Amino acid sequence: MGLALALATRGEETWFVTERGSELVERLKGTYLRWEQARLRGMAGLMGVARLARRFQEMGVEIVHVHDAASQAVCGLAARRAVGARLAVGTRLAVGTRLAGRPRVVVTRRTEFPLRWPGLAKYRLCDKVICVSEAVRRRCLEAGLPEKLLTVIPDFVDCRHFDPEAVQAKGGEAGQIAMVGRLSRTKGHRLMLRAMREIAKAEPEVGLVICGTGEEEAALKAEADSLGVRARVRFAGFVPEVRAVLAEAKVFVMPSLSEGLGVAVLEAMAMEKPVVASDAGGLPEAVVDGETGVVTRAGDAKGLAEAVISLLREGERAKAMGRAGRERALAHYDRPRVIERVMEVYEEVLGRAGG
Repeated sequence: MGLALALATRGEETWFVTERGSELVERLKGTYLRWEQARLRGMAGLMGVARLARRFQEMGVEIVHVHDAASQAVCGLAARRAVGARLAVGTRLAVGTRLAGRPRVVVTRRTEFPLRWPGLAKYRLCDKVICVSEAVRRRCLEAGLPEKLLTVIPDFVDCRHFDPEAVQAKGGEAGQIAMVGRLSRTKGHRLMLRAMREIAKAEPEVGLVICGTGEEEAALKAEADSLGVRARVRFAGFVPEVRAVLAEAKVFVMPSLSEGLGVAVLEAMAMEKPVVASDAGGLPEAVVDGETGVVTRAGDAKGLAEAVISLLREGERAKAMGRAGRERALAHYDRPRVIERVMEVYEEVLGRAGG
């Protein structure tokens, strides 16, 4: 949704299509975006391809930009059936000018999970695949996708919103460690809970706040109990204003076992927080080891604990890393820079009219 809003502020005509029953609906209601719901997944989605194609034609869609892998096939097929269009973004988004011919399909891939048949077939419906990191691009190449189909453009962070000067830390939780992300197995929460045993021994006052919801919530709370660290861990659930949590944090952690890039890391960097991240996927591309944070081996609880403890104890070093992190976020991941690169991709695929 962030891309759709950013494009809309640039004067682009943006139309957002989301799966029926999506949790995004409530968020969309609070925006000025045009949006509607449709069946985009599974057999129900495939049965609705003709209807979606008609909507693309009615709206004059030029570009269908897909951000949801589960909707990719349906959106791609609908784009192939639509003729005489404008500029859009399907599954998540849309934009505007006139162009004869079918809408072009751009897909953003954010995960580094291996691509396998039959999932590979839907990429034949794409005009361009945006990979959020080199790690994701390598996975696509390994799966056999042609190099000319791929380009690397990272996710972005709004550095004006995620600005340490914009949020005043209350100073209520000394030594707080922050972790933000969906509560799923790949995010490394269990690893962090094991690391907390060692961190709490070395720094008895330290606390960990975990922001996010997901299928692992009950299991993670039980794990914290069994490890004896429950008193030092706060499960904050969904936090609408995550800046407040980041403002209080001394260290941000992302010990993922698999990660395309990690938007939460970019937000922490923009807030001048030193980051301890695993070497999974695209994380080492965002976090420069020894400069903006510390990169540890994925799955290494001991190494994770040692890295966090060192940053908690070496305040000046941690602050220097935080400042370097914001500079890196501004230079490489700030919203206007990334949006310009996305627009260049749109122009590229629109230049292939009639293909």
